[in-house]
Amino acid sequence: MPNEDSMLYILTARGRVRVPLLRDIVFQLSPDGENDTETDGLRTYKLCRLLDMLGHSEHHRGRPGWLSIVSAHFAKLPILGKEKYVVTGARTASTLSDIRSEAKASNIRLTFSDSISSTYEPLSPRRIMLEFESPGDAQALAQRLGVGASLMPASWSLACFSQGLSEFEGGLEWHPRNVSLNGVQIYDPSKLAFVNSDAPLDSSFLCRSVVDHSLIMIVKKNEEARVADHDWGRHWALSNAGIAAIHHDLRKRYLAVPVVAPLPRLLARALCLCSGIAPFLLHEERHRGFRDYFIFSEIPQEIADKVAEKLGISFLPKAITIPNLVKS
Repeated sequence: MPNEDSMLYILTARGRVRVPLLRDIVFQLSPDGENDTETDGLRTYKLCRLLDMLGHSEHHRGRPGWLSIVSAHFAKLPILGKEKYVVTGARTASTLSDIRSEAKASNIRLTFSDSISSTYEPLSPRRIMLEFESPGDAQALAQRLGVGASLMPASWSLACFSQGLSEFEGGLEWHPRNVSLNGVQIYDPSKLAFVNSDAPLDSSFLCRSVVDHSLIMIVKKNEEARVADHDWGRHWALSNAGIAAIHHDLRKRYLAVPVVAPLPRLLARALCLCSGIAPFLLHEERHRGFRDYFIFSEIPQEIADKVAEKLGISFLPKAITIPNLVKS
């Protein structure tokens, strides 16, 4: 029976895996009856995003896409007065014992904790967290092990390093408008969905081909640009309409992101590395008009503000209650 780290072990051994092969690996690692052959592709896509968010791999989208392993790293958590780190990137069956033995040989005192990282994906690697007694010990141990270690919280570095909406828009290749409203669906930010609708000819909007849903365009009056990163495209449309779809519970330090409007990858990773845990999946009552949300936890105010700044929108303050966590 494979354990939670089996997928990460395989990725570490191979270095890079194309998505079609990864789907076969997911099927082989899953217990009988756990996978539905009709949804294997969707589950594999979600797992790719999950491993990217947790900092273990890079998800390269395309046709076909692939997943490449990231070098092992001690990622510092944003906890004031604590030297806590999560182990990200490549992992083997001996990783934990190697850390223990090297720490002992170096007289470095630390505490280990090992827990699940996801409530809805059994192939998500377990979270390995290290707490050091003295500042600088993490970097010293990492150097002896030949891995990386962050001096400042990795979540803050990622949030600052990520591009914002202005950089995203500035990086697009604009051409004279050629999009016709026939044969496209317009993204409705209020519904977080592409709909059959007419847009005013002088407005700016996001649209996609009804024939090829991977073909997404931003149209601005007499210009248009193809959007390769669909996540940034959706959040451009939300910011352009002045619609805040993300909820923030400052007291509980939760951030709720609609499942149908996922965050761009570096911002999602920044939020994940506030805790080293994948976002919880909260199923709402759809018949009452509610949406499903990914709930990121242990989010400091400063990092939430930086992510909001990058997305060009304010988050909605809201008390978030998690009655139960359900598999996706």
